[in-house]
Amino acid sequence: MTPKDIGWRNSLCAMLLAFGWGLSCVAGRAHADDPYQALRRAVDDRLIAASPAEPCPSFSPVMYLELSSFYTDARQSVVDPEVEKRNVELSQGIDKFMRYVEQALDSRGRQPALATALCAYDQFKRWATAGALTAEPPTYNREGTIKRSQYIVGLNVLALKFKAAGQPIDGAILIWLRTLNHKNMDWYQRGANRGNLYVWSGAAAALFAILDRDARALGYQDQAWRDAMAAIRDDGTVAGELARGHRALIYHMFSLSATLVLRSARKTLGIAESPADNARVKLLADQIGRALCDPHLLEVSAQGTQEIPGDWAYRAPLGFGREILSSDWSRCGKPNANLSDPTIGGDTQVSAEVLRQLSR
Repeated sequence: MTPKDIGWRNSLCAMLLAFGWGLSCVAGRAHADDPYQALRRAVDDRLIAASPAEPCPSFSPVMYLELSSFYTDARQSVVDPEVEKRNVELSQGIDKFMRYVEQALDSRGRQPALATALCAYDQFKRWATAGALTAEPPTYNREGTIKRSQYIVGLNVLALKFKAAGQPIDGAILIWLRTLNHKNMDWYQRGANRGNLYVWSGAAAALFAILDRDARALGYQDQAWRDAMAAIRDDGTVAGELARGHRALIYHMFSLSATLVLRSARKTLGIAESPADNARVKLLADQIGRALCDPHLLEVSAQGTQEIPGDWAYRAPLGFGREILSSDWSRCGKPNANLSDPTIGGDTQVSAEVLRQLSR
């Protein structure tokens, strides 16, 4: 094992301590004469007894996605469940990889084996070196590009979790994420979509800017923020999301989710939120809270009976913006929703805390 390898393993040992996983790590140091001795001794005896050692799993890098549109109407409000299911199956390779890394980084009281954290970093670096998701399919695929843009948010968050734990984000990882984020910005700047997906692209850019202080990403996220604030009307609705018919409530929640992640990333970047912007975000959150209690409020303006969102729609709001949510969210929503979202980097509460740590 090289000194460089020993160095990053020591950093991961420190990472486990930083996240409160209760491992001794033998004072956080590996030994050059027997680099695995410290790793073996670092794992709590009870964990060894309960969890026999397993080989590090391998996740083959996915180079591109080819998916199909799962909407059956022009308003993109009616979902074809069979197509949606097929898309999920086609994305499983990425989902399994991201869940593995997320579970290694999101403790929340658990005590994962040290080997799991080491494997997670190895796999993340492997995907970076391979340039996963940076290739384009033989034929242009819109749905695959959109799905990639969502995964980019999560990949940026995972890199930030490594960074917060003291793990250096080396050249290969940084080059990989820069390539993905620039592709993402290129695509949205060329297009006309200014709905929640555009705001998500702004969130991705802001998260990447925390890693790299990339000038283009900084400018892009700022424009996306201004556009997002301008899109929130005085009644708290967003015109582009009202156009989604009976899924208007769901898409307003998606829009708020993207806005809250972007808002948190901007705070980490040291960008102060103005009182006017805070009021705009609160308008959107309050409108959603009222609609959760009485979905009929959106029926007239959206021209459709509203579909009730599942707990997946609550993950980002509860993790990144619980303090801005009205009592309606607890009274009529799902305050105990599962906060683990594989697309945006795992446990949203842990992710939000990481961003707060990095801003200090």
